[in-house]
Amino acid sequence: MELEWIQTVRKKAVKIPVNKIAQEGGKLIFKVCRYLLLAGISYLMIYPVMTMLSTALSRPIDLYNESTVWIPKNPTFTNFTSALRYFDYAHHLGITVSISTISTALQMLVCPLVGYGLARYRFKGNGLVFAMVIMTIIVPIQTAQIPMYLDYQAFDFLGIGRLIGLITGEPLTVNLLNTNWVYYIPAAFGVGLRSGLYIFLFRQYFKGMPKDLEDAGKVDGCSRFGIYLRIIIPNAKPVFVTEFLLSMIFYWNDTVISNMLLNTVNVQPLMPYTRRLMELQNTVDQIEEMQSRAEGMACLFMTVAPLMILFIVCQKFFIECMDRSGIKG
Repeated sequence: MELEWIQTVRKKAVKIPVNKIAQEGGKLIFKVCRYLLLAGISYLMIYPVMTMLSTALSRPIDLYNESTVWIPKNPTFTNFTSALRYFDYAHHLGITVSISTISTALQMLVCPLVGYGLARYRFKGNGLVFAMVIMTIIVPIQTAQIPMYLDYQAFDFLGIGRLIGLITGEPLTVNLLNTNWVYYIPAAFGVGLRSGLYIFLFRQYFKGMPKDLEDAGKVDGCSRFGIYLRIIIPNAKPVFVTEFLLSMIFYWNDTVISNMLLNTVNVQPLMPYTRRLMELQNTVDQIEEMQSRAEGMACLFMTVAPLMILFIVCQKFFIECMDRSGIKG
C-alpha cells in the first residue's frame, strides 16, 4: 500500500527541467550584476555632489575636527549666504545665464536648418559638407586658440573692415575680447560650442522622418520653408529639447573660451570665476581655511544646481532623441 502511494506521488509531481533552472539562475545573476554595476556608476557620479553639499552645510569646527562624514552634526546655511555676498554670485550668474541662453537660442535657429538641408537636399558636395561638420566634432577647439584670439582682438566684420581699410587707409576693426560676442558670433554662424554635434543630431533625426509628411505639405500648397516651420519643427520637439539641454550644459561649464578670451574677472561666467577664486584664496589659519572651503563648496553647489534641475526636467526628451536619432550607448 505504501509503495503504491509513493508511485502515485511521483507521477503527480511536477518535474522541472535542469536546463530551465540553469536559465532562470543565469537571468537572476545577470540582473543582480547589472543592478550592482548601475549602483556603482551612480555612486561615482553622485559622490562629488554629495561631498560638495555636505561640506557646504557644515560649520568650520565640524570640518576642522573631521566629524562630518555625510550629514553634518551642526548643519548651517550661512555658507550659502556668505557665498552670495563675498563671491559676487548674482553678478556672475547673470553673465552665465545671458551667455548660455542667447548662444543656445542662436544655435537652435541655425543648427536645425543646416541639419535639415543635409538630410533632405541632395547637392554636389553634400558629403564633403557633412564631413566638415564631423571634423568640427573631432578636432579640439584648443587647436584654434591663437587664430581665435587674434580674430577677436581685431574683428573686421568678416573682412568688410579690411576692405574699407583699402579705401580709407586704416582698417575698421573692433576689439571683442572680454565681451559676450565671442560666444554669440560663432553660435549665430553654426560654429559655436558643439554645433557640429547638434547638426549631426538634427540630420539623423530628420533622415528618420517619413517623407510622406513633406509630400502632404506640398500637396496642400506649403512652400519649402512653410513645410519646415509647420511640419518638420513640430515633429522634432525631442531633438530641440535635447539640443537646448546639451547646449546649456556646454556653455554653462565652458572654461576654455572664457579663460582664453574673457581675461577680466568682472566679465567671466560662474564656472571659471569660481574656479579661479578658489585657487587664489589665501588663508591665515586652519579655521579660516575651513570656513573658506565651506563657502567655496556652497558657491560650487549653487553653480551646478541649475544644471541638475534642468537635466531632471528634460531627461525624458533627451532619452527619446537619443533613441530615435540612432545613437546607441
